[in-house]
Amino acid sequence: MAHDPGPGSPHWDRQALEQARAEVVLDDPELMARVVEGGSFGGRWSRAAAGHMFSPTHRRAIEEVRAGTEVQELAPRTWLVRLPIVNSVVFETSDGLVVVDTGMAPAGPALVEAIRSVSQAPVHTVVYTHGHVDHCYGTWALLEAGERPEIVATEGCVDRLRSYIRLRGSLARYMNQPVDELPASDYDVAWPTHTFRDDLDLDIGGERFALRWRPAETDDQCYVWAPDRRVLACADYYQGFLPNLGNGKRRQRDAESWIYALREMAGLAPTVLLPGHGEALSDPDTIVAELTILADALAHIVDHTVDALNQGLRQDLVAETLTWPEPFASHPTLREQYVSARDISRMVARRWTGWWDDVPSHWSPAPLADQARTVVELAGGIGPLAARARSLAATDLPLACHLADWAWYADSGDPEAQQLVLEVYRRRILDPAANTQEILVYLDHMAAAHAAATSPG
Repeated sequence: MAHDPGPGSPHWDRQALEQARAEVVLDDPELMARVVEGGSFGGRWSRAAAGHMFSPTHRRAIEEVRAGTEVQELAPRTWLVRLPIVNSVVFETSDGLVVVDTGMAPAGPALVEAIRSVSQAPVHTVVYTHGHVDHCYGTWALLEAGERPEIVATEGCVDRLRSYIRLRGSLARYMNQPVDELPASDYDVAWPTHTFRDDLDLDIGGERFALRWRPAETDDQCYVWAPDRRVLACADYYQGFLPNLGNGKRRQRDAESWIYALREMAGLAPTVLLPGHGEALSDPDTIVAELTILADALAHIVDHTVDALNQGLRQDLVAETLTWPEPFASHPTLREQYVSARDISRMVARRWTGWWDDVPSHWSPAPLADQARTVVELAGGIGPLAARARSLAATDLPLACHLADWAWYADSGDPEAQQLVLEVYRRRILDPAANTQEILVYLDHMAAAHAAATSPG
């Protein structure tokens, strides 16, 4: 029997898995459609850019971003550059341009061209709202074009950018990026030239730009408020759907600081809201209403989670017992596109508890492969277990996936186990209840099964 634990094991070749993932998606347009639904973050989709976020040289990604870029003037001398997947904000002042976020690496050339399509003024300042790759890796193109801006970010942004170097292998896996495209040294990053803590007010061209550090999607995130224009560049605090707060493959996020920031931003009464993803808002009442209901919804999740922990509920039941009442359930801003409300509850719980999930045997568990072999043996072999999984798939997909996993981790070399993973997880991805983050996890699992099934060995 082969007992390879699958992706994450040193026995698996990363390049083979990347190729297998591409083959699984290309062979099945329905799967690609599901990935695109949430993966575009409310913008246009670019498959090449999404798969090569760190690369400044990937030609197809650069061209796809160019073809999908649009510039919108939302206020005098104020533009939203809508790149595929992510946005950049440009303010023109008498001293030059203030650019808030620069997109992912292949977006750099399109950003330069977009800026020059509306202004010939020099780039005075670049602000990184946070250190995620899709918000600060396009700066290289501005520098290559001869711009020498001050680059401003919170102190924590430097640590986050360093993590891309230190954890490049892990992040490549969890972000589905080629590992050789992640930064390998300090020379691969356009570092902030000025950092701050808490609040920073910049005077540029006689105009105030207020930067406010409020941990949320990342612990280094800030927003930019231009009070003279009443324009708010809100980074990723607001995304037009239930935000990326419950991401099971990233660092834990700060829901309560996120709520504080949303209420603070609503109190500013902006007339234009320019988000890091998705469409701008230009009706003052709508802006306040959107920020407020998102804050209320996140507060509902936090309050439930804390109450459940205080009642001593087992951790899986903390999220399981979360209700999602009206008006949250039907509000478009709160649609569970990228993560679910229960995902967020799980992340909130993890901020207050340890890694243990309250199941006694999980404290010092037997190896997963040993558990799986025992379950398969009790089932009478992989064949009967697979048959039961297929019968369950029509009525209880999550349970069917558990059985598929037992078969896989018992013997990933067994053709029936491989086929079961491909069948059951395809159905799971196509299930309308699945969100983007879990879809990507299921797709990786299918890629491992496909790689195992087609391997010459």
